[in-house]
Amino acid sequence: GVRFTHTAMIGRQSLQLGRRDLKTSFASFGEAIDDSLADAVLIENSGYAEPLIKRLGANIIHSFDRSDYEGATHLHDMNNPLPVGLQERYTAVFDGGSLEHVFNFPVALRNCMEMVNIGGHYVGITPANNFMGHGFYQFSPELYFSVFTRENGFELIRLLAFEDSP
Repeated sequence: GVRFTHTAMIGRQSLQLGRRDLKTSFASFGEAIDDSLADAVLIENSGYAEPLIKRLGANIIHSFDRSDYEGATHLHDMNNPLPVGLQERYTAVFDGGSLEHVFNFPVALRNCMEMVNIGGHYVGITPANNFMGHGFYQFSPELYFSVFTRENGFELIRLLAFEDSP
C-alpha cells in the first residue's frame, strides 16, 4: 500500500543483496522477474537503490545526506531542521539505515515525519538491541509505537522485527 511516487531516501542507500534474493523478494509479491532484469536493477546506478525504488513506482527519488560522497540529491545534515520547502513533499520517506548514525535523533526523526505528505508513508529499517558498534543508537520497537501515533499525525500500520544473523 505504500506509494513510492515521490520518494525521499535518507542517505543514498545501496542494495546489499544478490540476484536470487531480489528475485525471491519480487516473487513473494507476485511479480516474477528474470535474471537480466534482476541484474539490471542491481547494477544500474552503481548498485544504489534508485532502480529498485523506480520499479516500485517512483517517478521522483531524492536522497538526503550531509556529504556529497555518494552523490545525494540534497546535501542536508539531519541533525538540523529541514530547510523550508521540503515539508509534506513526499509520498514515501525511506530510511534504510541512516538515522542511527545521526547524533540528534529527535530532530532527524522529526525531519522525516515532516517530509511525509498527508496519506504518505515513512518506511524505516533500523537495527535494534545488541547490534554493537553500529551507529550511535539502537532502537526499541517501543520508540516507533510511541512516536508514530495519531497525536503526531500518523498511524502505525505495521512494525516488523526480525533477528539477523551472519
